[in-house]
Amino acid sequence: MISLFRHWYLRHFSAPGTAEFALVLIGAFIIVYYFMWLVGPLVVALCLAYCLDWGVRLLIRRTRLSRRCASAVIMGLFVGFASGILVFIAPKVLQQGNDFYQTLQQVGLNSSSSEGVSFDDMISSRIHDFIVELPDPIPSMLTKDDVSSFVERCRTALLANITNIVKYQIMPSVVNTLSWLMYMVIVPIFMFLMLANKDELKKRFGTYLMPSNQTLIHEFWPKINSQIEGYIRGKVLHVIIIALVNTLAFMLLGVNYAFLLGFGVGLSVVIPYVGAIIISIPVLLVAFFEFGFSGYFGAVCAVYILIQILDGNVLTPILFSKAMNLDAFSILTAIFVFGGLWGFWGVFFSIPLATFIRTLFVYWPTCEVMPEKSMPLRLSDK
Repeated sequence: MISLFRHWYLRHFSAPGTAEFALVLIGAFIIVYYFMWLVGPLVVALCLAYCLDWGVRLLIRRTRLSRRCASAVIMGLFVGFASGILVFIAPKVLQQGNDFYQTLQQVGLNSSSSEGVSFDDMISSRIHDFIVELPDPIPSMLTKDDVSSFVERCRTALLANITNIVKYQIMPSVVNTLSWLMYMVIVPIFMFLMLANKDELKKRFGTYLMPSNQTLIHEFWPKINSQIEGYIRGKVLHVIIIALVNTLAFMLLGVNYAFLLGFGVGLSVVIPYVGAIIISIPVLLVAFFEFGFSGYFGAVCAVYILIQILDGNVLTPILFSKAMNLDAFSILTAIFVFGGLWGFWGVFFSIPLATFIRTLFVYWPTCEVMPEKSMPLRLSDK
């Protein structure tokens, strides 16, 4: 067993710089995983600065500005864009989220409608009327009492899960004002310093962390940098486009909570495959509660499905033609693993991290281990 481990180590870590690079990766993982409460603003600033660095390089190349001036311009645009979201979009999303939460509480109390009919009876009657119009023998298999019991169980289970998520996971993050204020002040400062002093910081990082051999970093980084940058730029544009299109569609169709649902659909594209399925449930439920089984409900479903089809077959291939080189199993595995480790940021960067790990496995240098000298001697003796 010791000999097997020794051969594996010599095969994968005999090349110059591989052992040091592996220690750097392990150290970075330990720091981020166990000390995220301490280095959280630094990690967030590093991720956002990495996303904005392409804009700084583009501005330097087009206008011949110094790096500090270009960083100041990009940071000004970023702060203005973020302030616009906080002033014009965030209040509407939070207001509709609060209204939606109040509606869930009213539904949980089984409040009566204006006609005096309970919520469960109203939904069960609509479902039963739809079942009655189906061909035999389906109507005879389900009575109105069965439908009412099923609706009550579904409402209880759904509201219990949604209320717990909103109350214990979403709201604590929203109301943690001190943390948000700290991030809003410290993170932009860190971002500007990272963008303006990028070359000096890279030199310090290379000097203190990889002093003996940096060939491995220079070999790996160009192979994954273009893919990661392309993915992040495409994902940000993807979120913005999908959120705007769905919000406008819901507003034109008269769907309640249009801003909240559009914002949710935009964020759902961060989680490939799973996000589209999860966000479809509240979209269809809100449309059903508002319009019932009518032509308006069919129109909402048709428009929503059409947007999803265009997103999957037109927009996604355009934005991620060179970045999406992972199969579905690898993407889902990366989402669950990194999302469980680092929450939202782990989900957002799950595909870049999976691409980085794939590049490590594919291009990691290996050395052939020479066989033991004793074996040829024994064969020659025979």
